[in-house]
Amino acid sequence: MTLVMSGARILVVDDEAQIRELVRLYLEREGYVVRGCGDGPSALEAVGDWSPDLMVLDLLLPGMSGNEVCRRLREDGSTLPIIMLTARTTEQDKLAGLRGGADDYVTKPFSPAEVAARVGAVLRRVKGGPEDEMTSAGPIEVDARTHEARVNGEPVALTPTEFRLLGAFVREPGRAFTRAQLLDLALGPDFDGFDRNVDVHVMNLRKKLGLQPSPIRTVYGVGYKFEVDGDPD
Repeated sequence: MTLVMSGARILVVDDEAQIRELVRLYLEREGYVVRGCGDGPSALEAVGDWSPDLMVLDLLLPGMSGNEVCRRLREDGSTLPIIMLTARTTEQDKLAGLRGGADDYVTKPFSPAEVAARVGAVLRRVKGGPEDEMTSAGPIEVDARTHEARVNGEPVALTPTEFRLLGAFVREPGRAFTRAQLLDLALGPDFDGFDRNVDVHVMNLRKKLGLQPSPIRTVYGVGYKFEVDGDPD
């Protein structure tokens, strides 16, 4: 067994104690340190007090939904990786979690092995890979070594998925990426989502970069490419 970030702290948030316990036991077998809680306010408190490396977050929580927890964290500038658990299976329901700032999702009912696999995949994206370098294009800088992105010298808080997407764009300005290629680059070859996942992450990324016109251009019938002033068409 190959452990990814063995000892990483995982916060599991679900109002069903049986699910929390099942996920906890399986993740601990994989070498993670796990803490659980059953509602949104407790999750926010645990993020502040415990500083987890990743959160597995149920969508339907008492008092405060998982989407609301995610939204509050992102508004506060948190880049904590979040995997959403959802019993809703429609495309719109899944996209809603991504729009709120989640990095990935798992649909209930699920196997604990699937959750562990998604946790490992997201942590690998956070840890980085062979692209550990500083790259820049126009006003944007991406430092994979420190996991920092800047626009005109100002830091921008990005989720791990958004950071990977931006890195891919900045490394190859002018290249037209298909949505499938971007899914592979940002979410990994084992991700079994659908192309519209990329559209949501690109939408969020454009908003956070705050540049007009956006350097992330839509290539109709293909996907997206990154261009800044002076880039060739």
